Amino acid sequence: MIVRRSCPWQLCLLFVASCSSHGSARPVWQPRRPLSRPIITLEDKCENTGQDRWDAADDHGWLCPWDNLNWQTGCCTKGQQFACDRCNSDSQCCKTLESCVSCCLAPQHNASAIYSKDYRSPGRSETGRWGSPFEYCRGKCRTSSKSTVHENAYLDSHHHCFSQSGKPVMPLPPAPQLPTSVKVEVGEKGESCTATCNRTNSICALQHMIAMNHCNVLRTHFACEAGCDNSGGDVQPSYVSADAPKEQQPTDCLIAESETQFNCDASHANTQRLCPCAQTSQIVTSIA
Repeated sequence: MIVRRSCPWQLCLLFVASCSSHGSARPVWQPRRPLSRPIITLEDKCENTGQDRWDAADDHGWLCPWDNLNWQTGCCTKGQQFACDRCNSDSQCCKTLESCVSCCLAPQHNASAIYSKDYRSPGRSETGRWGSPFEYCRGKCRTSSKSTVHENAYLDSHHHCFSQSGKPVMPLPPAPQLPTSVKVEVGEKGESCTATCNRTNSICALQHMIAMNHCNVLRTHFACEAGCDNSGGDVQPSYVSADAPKEQQPTDCLIAESETQFNCDASHANTQRLCPCAQTSQIVTSIA
């Protein structure tokens, strides 16, 4: 009796490969196209934004479509690293959370040096500091009331911001130009403009205070973390200190609703004023 033996599967594969090589010049195996970032192993683990329907950003600054996200590692396999092309370079605000995080992690924005020094909530030590550059950028890039107007509309299409102000710079009419004899001085907490200017051997030029009464002017001198709002008080334009009671809108910048509110002598314990100080000027005590 003849017993037929089947060939081992390894030999069968070799036989098929040999036949293929003689029958065609086309290779059996072709290498994969190279990825746009180093090959990721299962030992690599990434945090990612994991929020948007279409894109994700990982903690190495890579921005990629969901299709290019490795679900086992959490890392982008290819995409664009430090994607700042969807962001406004002046305001440091971006169209999406994912592009904001990616751009924030770019070396020129120094997140690796900033994150361990900043509190999660500006000026409030009880909130603790950020745990990593990615956590810092993700937290900064989330939208808040600072990016909205009337609480239901965004100030600008670029409303995910990693800047210190945390909000887009609004296009405003240009502030009146100051004469060269008038200098802008930042007052100490609780100090009037009269006292601020006296420290620099100058006087408060009330007639030029209107040039200070612009949100973008205030933002060049203060962080304005909570935004910039109109106020009916007499210490405007000013910045509310971070340790002020909640009802006083801490870290908010305030501008006057009317020129008649301007007052050089006014002060408040929890505000810093922005003052026009002149070396020589006509003294104006009030504006009718």
